[in-house]
Amino acid sequence: MPFGYHWKPSKAAKMQFAEKMGEVDDFCKANGIGRSISSDSYYFEIGGVYYRVSNHSVEASNKRAHNWKGEQVRREYHPDGREDGVVYIHASKTRIVQIYADLKAGHHLDGFGNRKD
Repeated sequence: MPFGYHWKPSKAAKMQFAEKMGEVDDFCKANGIGRSISSDSYYFEIGGVYYRVSNHSVEASNKRAHNWKGEQVRREYHPDGREDGVVYIHASKTRIVQIYADLKAGHHLDGFGNRKD
């Protein structure tokens, strides 16, 4: 018996996710939101404040840039770690539309993209 559980989505779930990601892509293009090569981190600016919305931290990105021996296997995504003046939000890419809308509306969000007010 294998250890752990591997989620296998149904065809309907895959289609729903693909449709949602198409909406996210269209929204990002319309609002000038940049993304990483792997489409798991999104970057934008609102009112002079820079934001990074990602499902993983900057530290995790850099950690995966090395193999188990500590040898660099690809460039670090954030060589200087977290930058001053950037707000880091840890959330799924499917939530980018709501997070962006909340920020544009002037709401304050916590580190997970949830409203604080």
